[in-house]
Amino acid sequence: MDDRTRQLDLTAPIPTGNIKAAAAAAGATKADLWMVPYDQLRYDPADNIRAVDTEWVAHLAALMRENGYDKGSPLHCYARKVDGKDLLYVYKGQHRYLAAGHVIATGKDLGKIPVVVRDAKNVNRAEMVIDGYLSNNGKPSSPLDLAAAVAELRDMHGMTLAAICKRLNVTDQTIRDVGLLERAPAELHQLVRGGQCTGTLAIEQIRLHGGDKALERIIVGISKAAEAGKTKVTKKYLEDTPQLDELPDPASSAQQPTSAAATSAKPVASSRGAEATVKTQAPTQSAPRQSAPATISDTRASWLLQAVHSVLHDPAFDQLSPGTMHAVRMGLHGVADSLLDAVESTRTDHPIHVPNKHGVFDACETIRSPASKRTRKNPASIHLAHAEQGVWISSFTLEVGSGGMTGLPSLHSFTETYPTRGQAIRGAVSDMTRVMQSSSYAKSKEAPIVHAWLDKLYAMPDPEWTPELAAKYSAAKEVS
Repeated sequence: MDDRTRQLDLTAPIPTGNIKAAAAAAGATKADLWMVPYDQLRYDPADNIRAVDTEWVAHLAALMRENGYDKGSPLHCYARKVDGKDLLYVYKGQHRYLAAGHVIATGKDLGKIPVVVRDAKNVNRAEMVIDGYLSNNGKPSSPLDLAAAVAELRDMHGMTLAAICKRLNVTDQTIRDVGLLERAPAELHQLVRGGQCTGTLAIEQIRLHGGDKALERIIVGISKAAEAGKTKVTKKYLEDTPQLDELPDPASSAQQPTSAAATSAKPVASSRGAEATVKTQAPTQSAPRQSAPATISDTRASWLLQAVHSVLHDPAFDQLSPGTMHAVRMGLHGVADSLLDAVESTRTDHPIHVPNKHGVFDACETIRSPASKRTRKNPASIHLAHAEQGVWISSFTLEVGSGGMTGLPSLHSFTETYPTRGQAIRGAVSDMTRVMQSSSYAKSKEAPIVHAWLDKLYAMPDPEWTPELAAKYSAAKEVS
């Protein structure tokens, strides 16, 4: 991470105070809050201006089942006389009332329900309609709000993703989506908070292009929207959006920053050679910026391509961080083989892996997690096999805590195939995340390493996963 890309700020622990002392200091007065057995409450749909949303009732019921009834959210009732009896009728909070009924019917005891009773002199239909409408205008939480909540629960309170999903009644996919937004550049957070871009659109762009490029595209899109008199960017303004470095910049055309490539004196043959070249050429960076050439010569460009290609095929390539591996692959994406002197094909032309006589892909690609400082071993690995064109299968190895599992991809044991390498990685990440929720893994000392690594892998863009391929893949799954 750098000063532009960071996790959302978290809240410090709350020092609790004395309730009565705080109320007295504030000059507070007591009000009636009644705790009523659920079966003593009545409900008339005509008292509520909003139609019942059964999905929302189910969502609230799931929350109550896990967390109990929130005593800070009382139902609002009024007293109605029916057949000479004074009964309490719910007029605000019908979804909570119905959800509580569902939960109680399943055998869970929610205790008494907190109720605020409306003053009899204010019980008239007009006032209740206004009150009900205003209470329905609450601002829903945004994806960025959810990202902040998840970050605090995970990083400060040590909750697992499984526990967070259960307590908030959201899917693990939702958690991972907002995780992309959480790790995005801080400038993108500001655009979302400022209402210039929705969190949903930001997540979509990050998934497709990565955090930095998503920010660039959205900034350009906001400019295009402003030209059209709009204050918020929408998807249509991001179509065919050029990157910031592709836009004309007259102020900088006369003076370009010194290129690291322009200081190189000879081609680089390997990743270690590249490292040595950087070290030996560092002193030349002190040359005046004005003297740097505005362009890179074809010869130097060829050297750079060969250097990047050497890094890609270095035996230790899979030991690099996911972000570095992605940068190298993107640097070679779309480059013609002739520019690499007819060496191996570019990133999208992945070699086909051949299984052994037992159907096991023992020569497959392996991506390893960072090593544990405690054991000096890689606690997790993902194995990828390109079985045929457009068909990938994956497996994984875990050596965490007292448990462990391993296995290379096999024609006899895979459960799902994926159309791209990136989707195969994400499939393995999802499987590993579920396994890591087990108590034997979740409490291990290596668990934070594995979770951080899985999050980075899942956040990597998949340039091969085009909208057309996604539509085709979804249609095929529906048919099957």
